[in-house]
Amino acid sequence: MATLQQRPGKSAPLLIQQAMHYLPGSASIALPVPQFPSSNSGSSALIVPYRSTSEFRNQESDSHKKIKTMHIPLSSHVHHFISDCISSKLDGDIGGPGEAAKEEVTDGDDSVEIRLICAICRYHWVIKVDKSNAGECGSTPMSIHHFIPTEPSPQDRQKNEANSAGAEAIGVSEDFSLTCAICATVVSISVHGPRLTEDITSTFKQEVIEKRIENFQKTRNEALTGEDQVELSPLAIPTRQQSYHTLFRILSDPLSSESGVEPRTIRLDNISVNTKIDPSILKYFFFRRDEEAGVWRPPMANEGTNESRNIKRLLENAEMEIAIIAWQDSNNTANPYQISTDSELATIRNILRCSGYPTTMRKLGYEDPTTPVSLRCASLGALPDFSDALLLQTFDRQNACDPANAAYYLECLREISTARESEELQIRVVEMQSLGALTRDDLKNAYAEFGIDDPDSFNDDSIIVGVYKTRLQDAPARASKLKSALQVIADARNSAEIRAYLQADSLNEDQSYATLEVSKDADDDMIINSYETKKGTPLKQDLMNSALAVLAKTRRSPRLLSYVESIGLSGPVPEINAAFSTLGVQSSMEDSHIVTVYEIRVSDNPDEITSMRNALRSIAQARKSPMLKHFLSTGIVDLAIEPEASETEPVGLRNIGNTCYLNSLLQFYFTVKPLREMILSFDDSQKEDVTEAIRRGKRIGGRKVTEWEVNRAQDFVHELCGLFHDLITSTESSVAPKHQLAYLTLVSSKDALQDVEPEQSIDVTMADADTKQLVQFPLTQEEADATEITDKKPSSPDVVQILSGEVAVADDDVVMQDKENVSPCKSSDDNILPPSATERRVLGDITIVNADNIDRSLGSTELVDQTVSAGKPTQTESDAEIKTDEVSEEVKKPLLLLPAPESTPSSTLPPAVPPRGDYMNLGMQQDVTECIDNVLFQIEAAVKAQYTDVDGEQIDLVKDLFYGKTKQTLEIGDTAPTAANGASSLGSGPVLVRTKEERFSHIIVDVAAGPRDLYDALGACFDVETVKLDGHPARRYVTLTQLPPILQIQVQRVQYDREQGRAFKSNAPLKFDTTIYLDRYMDSLPTDQLSGADLKRRREEVWAWKEELQLLEKRKQNLATILDKRNGLTTLQTLKTTSDWLLQVRSAVSGISTAVDLSTSSSLLHEKSLLERQDGIGDGAVDKDGSALLADIISEIQSEMKTLDDSIPELDIKIKDLRAKINSQYADLKTLGYRAHSVFIHRGQATFGHYWIYIYDFAAKKFRKYNDERVTDVSEDEVLPFANDEFAQIGMTNFDNSAATPYFLVFVRENLTDTLLEAVKRILPKRPLAEEGEEESSEQLQELEKTMEVENGEEVTEPLSNSQSADFVAS
Repeated sequence: MATLQQRPGKSAPLLIQQAMHYLPGSASIALPVPQFPSSNSGSSALIVPYRSTSEFRNQESDSHKKIKTMHIPLSSHVHHFISDCISSKLDGDIGGPGEAAKEEVTDGDDSVEIRLICAICRYHWVIKVDKSNAGECGSTPMSIHHFIPTEPSPQDRQKNEANSAGAEAIGVSEDFSLTCAICATVVSISVHGPRLTEDITSTFKQEVIEKRIENFQKTRNEALTGEDQVELSPLAIPTRQQSYHTLFRILSDPLSSESGVEPRTIRLDNISVNTKIDPSILKYFFFRRDEEAGVWRPPMANEGTNESRNIKRLLENAEMEIAIIAWQDSNNTANPYQISTDSELATIRNILRCSGYPTTMRKLGYEDPTTPVSLRCASLGALPDFSDALLLQTFDRQNACDPANAAYYLECLREISTARESEELQIRVVEMQSLGALTRDDLKNAYAEFGIDDPDSFNDDSIIVGVYKTRLQDAPARASKLKSALQVIADARNSAEIRAYLQADSLNEDQSYATLEVSKDADDDMIINSYETKKGTPLKQDLMNSALAVLAKTRRSPRLLSYVESIGLSGPVPEINAAFSTLGVQSSMEDSHIVTVYEIRVSDNPDEITSMRNALRSIAQARKSPMLKHFLSTGIVDLAIEPEASETEPVGLRNIGNTCYLNSLLQFYFTVKPLREMILSFDDSQKEDVTEAIRRGKRIGGRKVTEWEVNRAQDFVHELCGLFHDLITSTESSVAPKHQLAYLTLVSSKDALQDVEPEQSIDVTMADADTKQLVQFPLTQEEADATEITDKKPSSPDVVQILSGEVAVADDDVVMQDKENVSPCKSSDDNILPPSATERRVLGDITIVNADNIDRSLGSTELVDQTVSAGKPTQTESDAEIKTDEVSEEVKKPLLLLPAPESTPSSTLPPAVPPRGDYMNLGMQQDVTECIDNVLFQIEAAVKAQYTDVDGEQIDLVKDLFYGKTKQTLEIGDTAPTAANGASSLGSGPVLVRTKEERFSHIIVDVAAGPRDLYDALGACFDVETVKLDGHPARRYVTLTQLPPILQIQVQRVQYDREQGRAFKSNAPLKFDTTIYLDRYMDSLPTDQLSGADLKRRREEVWAWKEELQLLEKRKQNLATILDKRNGLTTLQTLKTTSDWLLQVRSAVSGISTAVDLSTSSSLLHEKSLLERQDGIGDGAVDKDGSALLADIISEIQSEMKTLDDSIPELDIKIKDLRAKINSQYADLKTLGYRAHSVFIHRGQATFGHYWIYIYDFAAKKFRKYNDERVTDVSEDEVLPFANDEFAQIGMTNFDNSAATPYFLVFVRENLTDTLLEAVKRILPKRPLAEEGEEESSEQLQELEKTMEVENGEEVTEPLSNSQSADFVAS
């Protein structure tokens, strides 16, 4: 038998039958053989056992899987195949015969080809038989081919591609290839549709011919000139057959022309050509219109090239179709072209070597291929007329070709034997069943023993073993039946895992010792030696494997278990997520904790030791953990084993006490190359002189920095420098941040000052990893004054800060809390903490208050007036100032963008944060961004300023890297009519414009409403909104005037549930791509890219579309809103319920003694008009006078129901169109690109969870996952799971309450990634020789440190020049 892929086949007679019934385009010739039809199948369909065509062609079928079915339609007629050629030449024809349609068939031919055409549908068939590499099927009538669908050979594929080159207009055929499983004979079948397509044949309709002649005569007469012109006589109207014959003669000329000789041309004004046919169809046959010569030039069809051969085939096929049409038009009585109309079925059988095969005399309805018996036979690859002997031969071949579906084939044979009442077939069925052969019913019953209805859902064999064990424990009396059923499943699935379990399960410990011929006190090596000696006997191999596996499990010996695993007896290692699930551990657990859980699991369930070890092996491999690998091989937990450091991979950070978020943040800052180099060279060039800083009034975040804060910040930078040094030089795979660094990072100066004593001293306990000491920081008078002021006023004039409460969690990593959407409750002034001294300008947090409440002593606010006409773009100047022109007195009123008020009403404040009794509970930061603000504030406080801005703010590297600028615009004018959303809009009169430019370090986006795209979320920060200012309507919006090189985006996830009185985390997904573009948010763009007026116009259009979209979505939501909470009914359902009830009332018989109580339905009749009418329905609702009123009410309700029902699809279409317009509005603006760099992830809920970070390495072009001490490579799909179109189908039901979601995103200008980012910086010290001792090692380390200082000093000892700073901002 030929070596082919295992799949179902079909005999040559069945292949011919399928061709006779083939529906072009269904591809059923290449599909598997049919399966028994379902109960609802009709006679016009075959049922095939396949999942999809591509799956069948590329995958082997699995017998344990439920074979799904598909209906394949048959042709409406049985094809009548005739020879595809003109047999002789007509007298006077300028054409000649085509080439032979078939070749002489002889046994010696290696390749035979016949060309056929169906005389009914005019489809062309080419059947080629290639025996060049074939063996022999035999020489008896029983020796018929058994074909398996295969892909075409590379040679045939290349030939087909060559034949199709340059002839695209000819069309594409269906090509099939089948190979005999016995002798390797290859059959190729090509099916091509009619050459005379519907577009061509429609031009030969009699009415079309008459219209064509009419138009031709009209055009010809109009072309005649002169006074004496005489209208030409009408042309004779040809018949359809005459027109076709004209085309036939035209096509015959290029076929009869010799090679190299151009066929005769046809004049463009030829009357016959222009009337009998549509001349435009000649182009389809490759005739070329030569306007200069005034002729049609026929194609060269006999040049021997691929193109000419294809053209020749096209012309010959068209001629043959014209002949068939002529024959059909005469009702098959006239044959003017003398074509052969005899069936070529015998020829087909001859070349496929299936003439005269043995048949049965039983009459079982063989003509219909869709009867149950026909389908059962076809499943075996046979026809119902096969003799019993030939049917059994085909059955054996089908089992050999597709052993996976042997159970189904036995079932087919059993049904055929019953229908035939064949003793020979029935004996074979009984014999096979006695030898253990299974049918699908047997397999179904076996699964039923374990309560499994759908085996497809059990892809993991270990799960079936687990179900078996559970059933065995519940019903030990059924052990024999359960084991037999499991054996059936193992054979059907061909499962090595289940068979191994059954084998091992059949031996106990004593039998295993006896099998290996060792005593119970034998050591592990002796058992292994005995196994090695005896396993060579083939008949004992399985038994030896089982005995060894039993002893490894019962002895729980790491040595034996490792050996069993090494020789493949323990089954496959699961995927990493499945491994975590098997052990019941989190991916964030440390190795030692995972080992502890493993030992507990094995102790509770000793039988599960194999699956537990496989899970532990998977984790050890994924983590590359020497400690876990050592434990697996020895059973000893050695915490001293650490993985070796790599010179090309980053170093992890150990969790020192709920510091997973801190570790993520520090890893991010380490990858920012200029920041890292500045920290490493801090003492050399960047350190701030404290006295000088205080003297000049160092200002950060809009306030002065105290001497104590500068000293504290420099301590922080020193600690951070030490950590960065360790990350570069550590010889371990992870390092631990010092507690002092963690304290200074997580505890801001505000929190450190919270417990200030009356004597103005600060007691801050800072526990170092190595030493513990109490550090006293006395306050100077200046610091005390500054502290007092800080406690009274917010440090940032632009943000109202709302502090969130702190929740203590004992065992979880961190509390995830944000500044917004926290619990509103009353709070006294005593327990309201002042805003953080490190507070930054946050885009999306702007506060506007009424001018009557202004305390003009609070900060300075620079605002500029401008009056412009509505709808005209504003003129921007440098520093975001707008000049005022023609300001009218009546509109020039004070309009101020105010600083935040000193306090917020207590009803809107969250619970106060209790004093921190122990700052070393490090993971309890109250806000995820507060830590970032604290780090940036302390770095700025510690370093020298590059220069001081006009507002007194310090400008330094931090601001160069992380800060941008926004312009907030307020437009105030006359009150216009109320907009659709209820907000007043600006009128058409003069508009007063106020602007203010501010810095920002990060943008806050909200996902509370559900899944969002990042552009959609960012747009909410920049969209226009209508506010009231001193009674005037004002429009407020924000634009960007300067982009930060590093863009930070906080995802607002912590929300507050007012009904339940608790905070919760929103796990709504946020879609973002690797690159985003901020052009749309800019205040202006370069004029060569887009004018300011065009950009403003686009924004206005988007704002209008969003307003309209909001109204449509609100209307759709209202239609789905539950009106009656008792019954859970929407508006439409309420109307339907009311209508049904009223119909019952109307149909009630007259004379009802008890009045109808309508009060129970008053809640359903929600429409005012209906309620008013309802008052007219009472006891007389069904009497003669009230029946008309009731009918009117029912009619009105039903009319309203139809209106609402029709409006929902209309709303969906409008919403979809608006979203498409919004999404495409800025599609062409892609100049200011930002690449995704870091994604901070939180898994858990609002009060607990775990953090890690993904960081992209632009040099290595890959993402890494920094999960505390573990740093691993990950795919982009893990970081950006919603980058594809499936995001549109995502709903909130897809996400649990503890899903891992991004909460902080970092993007970097795409043209600055190489300048700003370096994910890996490693310089490992050279390892000293052992005999040189520690002294040489110390000297090398000192030399390394000097080298690093020199390298870093050369790069960043000087502040960034103006040109360098300019590279970091948008032009």
